[in-house]
Amino acid sequence: MKKKILLFAWLMACIFFAGCANQKMYYFGNYSKTLYTLGKNQNEESLMNHKQELEKIIAESKTESLPAPPGIYAELGYIHLKANRVKEAIKLFKAESQLYPEAKHLMDRLIQSAETKNNSDNTN
Repeated sequence: MKKKILLFAWLMACIFFAGCANQKMYYFGNYSKTLYTLGKNQNEESLMNHKQELEKIIAESKTESLPAPPGIYAELGYIHLKANRVKEAIKLFKAESQLYPEAKHLMDRLIQSAETKNNSDNTN
């Protein structure tokens, strides 16, 4: 009986400590640093560094088998949209929508806006 109690206590302790282990949910890379630099120094170089960091986060998330943090695809898509790379922006907005269904309505509106922008640019 005493062995069963000790075995049960040991098993519960293992479960408890396994639950306390630091588990990574997302890969953020240097997102905060590059975003801060972009906000502080709004120039082409800091924008390119932030864009490269967003692309790195997406790539590293895939290699780490972790989902990209919410908003990463959308933010990168917005950067592409501002640079008139509409097709790439739409692709990224769709990826955000698929990864985070709760963002679908916003992403659909951004896609619609991007398509409208693309159509008006093509007619001019």
